[in-house]
Amino acid sequence: MFAPASFPWLFLHELRVLWRGSILLRTRRYVLIPVLIVGFLFQAIALILASQIIRHPLPLSEMVLIANLNLFFFFVLMLSRAMTAAIDTLYSRGDADFLLASPIRPGRVLAVRMIGVAASVSAPWMLLGGALANALAIFRQFWALAIYPMLLAEGLAAASVAFALVVVLVGWVGPRIARRAGHTLALVMGVFIFALGQAPRYLPAQQLARFWKSLLPSEQGLGVTSLFGRGMLGQPWPLAASLSCAVLLFLAVWLVLGERFASGAISAAAYRPAGDAQAQGGAFRATPFPAVFMKNLRLLARFPGVVSQTVYRSLTLVPVVMILAGRIHNGTVQAVVPLLVFLTGQLALFFISVMVGSDESPELAASAPVAAGFLRRGALYAAGYSTLMLMAPPLLGVLLRAGALLPVLAAGMACVLVSNLALGFKMPIPLIKAEFGKAGNGTLMGLVLGVGVSSAWSLAAWLLVAPHPFAWLFVK
Repeated sequence: MFAPASFPWLFLHELRVLWRGSILLRTRRYVLIPVLIVGFLFQAIALILASQIIRHPLPLSEMVLIANLNLFFFFVLMLSRAMTAAIDTLYSRGDADFLLASPIRPGRVLAVRMIGVAASVSAPWMLLGGALANALAIFRQFWALAIYPMLLAEGLAAASVAFALVVVLVGWVGPRIARRAGHTLALVMGVFIFALGQAPRYLPAQQLARFWKSLLPSEQGLGVTSLFGRGMLGQPWPLAASLSCAVLLFLAVWLVLGERFASGAISAAAYRPAGDAQAQGGAFRATPFPAVFMKNLRLLARFPGVVSQTVYRSLTLVPVVMILAGRIHNGTVQAVVPLLVFLTGQLALFFISVMVGSDESPELAASAPVAAGFLRRGALYAAGYSTLMLMAPPLLGVLLRAGALLPVLAAGMACVLVSNLALGFKMPIPLIKAEFGKAGNGTLMGLVLGVGVSSAWSLAAWLLVAPHPFAWLFVK
C-alpha cells in the first residue's frame, strides 16, 4: 500500500514537506508549552460558550444563518491562504520538472498537492472549530462534530478553486502578482469582518436589525442556499450533499488541470523573462549608513504581503479614529493611548523581523570595513523610522483632540518601540522570505513575547492616563 510512487506514499511525503515548512517545526524548541497553554485556554473558552449555547437555544433559521456566515468567511480566508500555498507547491519548490521526468503519474502528483493544500488551509480552522465541537459534544450535542468534515470539505473546495485561479493568474501576470492577489483577498475579507463587527457602533439598531433579518432563511423553506449551513449543523442529507459537492469540485478541477500539469504547461507558466535592468537598478549612497538604511527599507518594501499585513496590524486605528472623531460616545478618549502603544509595538516587531529575515547576504555586509554594531543600528533605525512614519498621523490626531495625553503616549510609544525592536532583532517572528524557494525563519516565542511586551507597555500607559483604570470591572 505504501510502496514508492503510490498515492499513500506520495501523500505522506507531501505532508512531510508541508510540515517541514510549518511554523511549529521551525520553532519546536519553544512552541510546545505556548501551544499547550493556548489550546487549553481555547478549549476552556469553548466549554463556556457551549454551556451558554445549551442554555439559550436559537431557532433553526438563526442557527443556519450563523453557520452560513461562518462558512462564507472561512471559505474566503481559506481561499486566500490556498492561493499562496498553491503557488508555493507548484512554482516555488523547483521540483516540477523532476517529477514530470519521473515514472510517477503527473495526475497523481497534482492530486496529492491539491489534497495537501486542502489539509494545510483547513487545519487551523478545524482546530478552532473543533474546540467548540468538542465542548458541545461533552454536553451531548453530537451534531456539532459535523464541523470537522464540513471544514475539511470546505478546505478541499477552497484548494480546488485556488489551483484553478492560480494557474490562470500565473499564466497572465506571473507568480508574484498572483500571490499578491491572495494577500489582497485576505486583506479585504479581514477588513470586512472587522467592519461588520464594528457595525453596531456606527449604524442605527433598526437598520442593522433589518439587514440581519433579510438574511434569515425561512423556517418553512430551507432551500439550496441553506444546504451547507444545515450540513454544518449535522443534518445527515445536507451534510452528505455538501461533502459530495466538495469532492465533485475537486475532481472537476483535477481533471481539467491534470493534462496541463502532465504536459508541463503549469510549471512553464511560472517562468518569465528578466525585467528591465534600468527599472531594477538603484543608486548607491555615498556613505555607509545611508546605504544600509535604504537597503533595509528596500527589503521591507519588497516583502510579499507587507501592505496587507501592515493593514491587519493597523486595524486598531479604526476605534482610535472613531474615538477621536467622537463617534463612540460610551468610550473615553484615554482609551486611544493603550491602543496606539500596542500598535507601535506590533509594527516595530513586524518591520524589524522582515528586515532581519529577508536579508539574504548578511555575511557580505559583515565583511564591510565598518564597526560590528553598524549593521544592527542600520536595521533598527530603519524599522523605527518606518514605524514612526505610520504612527505620525494618529499622534497628530491625539495632539489636536487631547493634547494632555501626548506626553504619556509619546513615552509609552518610545518604550515599546525600543523594547520590541531589540526583541525582534534577536528573536524575529516567523515570516515568509521575499524570494521563492527560501525557507522562512523566526520563532513563535518571539511573537508571543512581542505581544506580551506590547500588552505590558499598553497597560502601563493605561494606568497612567485613566482616572479609574479598573472601573469597567465593577460596572453592572
